[in-house]
Amino acid sequence: MSSLTQTLPPPQPQPQAMSSSRLLTPTTLPIPLLSSQLAKRYSYAQTVLVPVYYYLRASALVADPIPTMLTDLLVIGLAQAVFCAVCLPSAGYWVSGTTGGKIVEGTATATKPSKSGNRSVSGAAGAGGGLRKKAGSSKTDAASGSFNSRVMPTFFSLVLTLFLPPIPLAVMALVLGAPLYPTSSLPTTLVLAVHVSLLGFLPIFYTHGVSSPAWRDVAAAWLPFDEAGVWAGTVGGMVGGWIGAVPMALDWDREWQKWPCTVLWGVVAGWAVGRVLTSVLRLGIGRRINLSEHEERDEVIPAGGVAAATTGKMVTDGKID
Repeated sequence: MSSLTQTLPPPQPQPQAMSSSRLLTPTTLPIPLLSSQLAKRYSYAQTVLVPVYYYLRASALVADPIPTMLTDLLVIGLAQAVFCAVCLPSAGYWVSGTTGGKIVEGTATATKPSKSGNRSVSGAAGAGGGLRKKAGSSKTDAASGSFNSRVMPTFFSLVLTLFLPPIPLAVMALVLGAPLYPTSSLPTTLVLAVHVSLLGFLPIFYTHGVSSPAWRDVAAAWLPFDEAGVWAGTVGGMVGGWIGAVPMALDWDREWQKWPCTVLWGVVAGWAVGRVLTSVLRLGIGRRINLSEHEERDEVIPAGGVAAATTGKMVTDGKID
């Protein structure tokens, strides 16, 4: 029996496939700035005028935060709405989730009749939030100034901005240390969250709509920095608000250190810095924030080999190649 066993070839181990979960990859493109002179001038002007406005309102904010912030919401909301309508393409009128490139003013995403007689929509409309344009309609689009393609998307984006992000942003502020007691400070936190939403998320709603791939990239901080300064303003505002909370902990006993003055100023300063770096200085356009580790790939382990998952190297016969 032993001799028979010795004549049999040793069993060969079957190749094993080491599978690992694939990391999601971003699909969105940088948000373009419309090429008209009005769009460029207003973009530059707004980058300067918004922080100047908050600076002029600083004493009123310190004296009476909530009424001042509620009044400022009207001004900032109008300024951001005009920025969206004048400077940015609305969702569905530019290629936001494919490699189709930048928009061309005077063109639009149009439906085309298919062979079966039904109408189909190109990928740009689906990725940008589902806005459609019928075949044979006029060529005016988000870059040409028609009421339906500019004002109405701005209005709906403003509604979404006022109702969707503020509650999660307020909860995030509470988790990061915003005052929970006395409860009278909670309305102030909520109004602060609305300011952050208008500055950081209104242009994203306008350009991407409710596209799930786009908002997945927003949640993962994967949106690329763009020439319009949209994503840089959002990231800068969030980072600036976090840094703006630092003076509140200092024991200077100054009136301007109370909640949420320094945080709001930090949000505005970070928003302005982000806009200047990308929209004015053109730094980092097309780049993304990479918070993920390297992507592991599926590989077949040959007989006698063991994959070292931590190093990505192959271990064979006790040696690391």
